[in-house]
Amino acid sequence: MATSIDVIFSYRFLVVFVAVLFLAAGYFDVANIHSAVHQHMALVQDKVSYFATGSQHNYHRQESAFDEVCRVQFVFAGAKYNYNQFPTLQSWIRFADPTCPIEFLRTNHPFLGLLNIAEARMFHELAFLPILQADMLKLLAVYYLGGVVVDLDVEARKRFPQDWTGVDTPLASCDVVLGMEASCDTDECLKMFVRKGQIQNWAMYSRRPQSQFFGEMFDFIVAKYESMAPLNKGVSVQEVAGSGPITDFVQQYGNFSRPHYLVEISRNGGSLQSDTTNIMRIRKQHEEICIVGRSYTGGGCAKQPQCLLFHHFEGSWRRPA
Repeated sequence: MATSIDVIFSYRFLVVFVAVLFLAAGYFDVANIHSAVHQHMALVQDKVSYFATGSQHNYHRQESAFDEVCRVQFVFAGAKYNYNQFPTLQSWIRFADPTCPIEFLRTNHPFLGLLNIAEARMFHELAFLPILQADMLKLLAVYYLGGVVVDLDVEARKRFPQDWTGVDTPLASCDVVLGMEASCDTDECLKMFVRKGQIQNWAMYSRRPQSQFFGEMFDFIVAKYESMAPLNKGVSVQEVAGSGPITDFVQQYGNFSRPHYLVEISRNGGSLQSDTTNIMRIRKQHEEICIVGRSYTGGGCAKQPQCLLFHHFEGSWRRPA
């Protein structure tokens, strides 16, 4: 325990030392140095809290101390079986603001050094099935880095972030954006989906790193995984770090008395199920969590005026039969 704490505080000293060095060299101004140090200290303090308790059950996510970020990121874990199925990547170069970094995230990305013990254990144990690790990497990226994380076969349809969360958009006040995948509210449709009112995980957005919502979601997913482990290759992909637990967590986080997709959220009594253009807003812990109807990011939304992106369902991770 003492060794872990010593490492954390050694890192604290290193960050401050490097910041002073850069300042002396004239590389950055005072405001930028202060911001960088403040952000690193927030991450360090979050990990100190974890190591001090020694228990995942007592671990409490700190409220985000970060500023808004503009990032587009794709995850790439394991082999793909058809490398010709990614013609949509250029759409993000076209629609993303030129100031927004666009990045491919692999399983050795430096930010993964920030994971706590339980997160790191789950991440490495999922390497036996790359699609599971990719799903987890998406969640880790949206929490630790912020911005939008999308699958490789997702096409941008509108400018990011201007037409997503710009001041004149319906999502202007949203800190987090998740989207309904399809209109599924019957037992019959569960032959195709893992949940009624399923939330897709091919695109997720966080206005800033370390969202309290995504942090608690990840704790929820890790706890579920630990109750299931060890996994085998026959596990349902969407039940590990996919749409299953994401949908379950939204239901729990909102503390709804009925299924989230049936909750009345408009003046005329409409829900996410009855009106695909509706937006559910969960205001909690200084954040606004927006669950958008399937007209925004759902499967087949391309013809809808609200559609922000389109998922092509290439399934490049699946091994050919």
